[in-house]
Amino acid sequence: MKLLKASTAAAASVLVVAALGAGAGTAYAAPTPGDSAVPLVQPVVDKQTAQDNLMRELQIGWETGGPAGMAIGAGVGLAVGCVSIFPNFIAGCILGTGIGAGIGAYNGITGANPNVEPAFYEWLNATP
Repeated sequence: MKLLKASTAAAASVLVVAALGAGAGTAYAAPTPGDSAVPLVQPVVDKQTAQDNLMRELQIGWETGGPAGMAIGAGVGLAVGCVSIFPNFIAGCILGTGIGAGIGAYNGITGANPNVEPAFYEWLNATP
């Protein structure tokens, strides 16, 4: 009976790994030879223009969703921090609130304005 359970679990594991491998293999799409519609190089932007764009997108995201996300994250962080570090719960509450507020602000900004992340990557890749 134990052998049957072990072989069934092993077969299920093999099937899951095979399905993941097949999914990753079929998800790859390369441009066809001679196809010039797919750009391979991003346009070059100077660092100041990219930073101005990033700050503008961050401001839009903060104005539309940052404070609400930060408040929710601070509340969740406060609750989790106070409960998880019980022997020193004051420090846990303070750390949890700060970390939760930061994560909540990030989620609020990027959720309200999806253009923040592309602007950030554009800033990272900009020429100095």
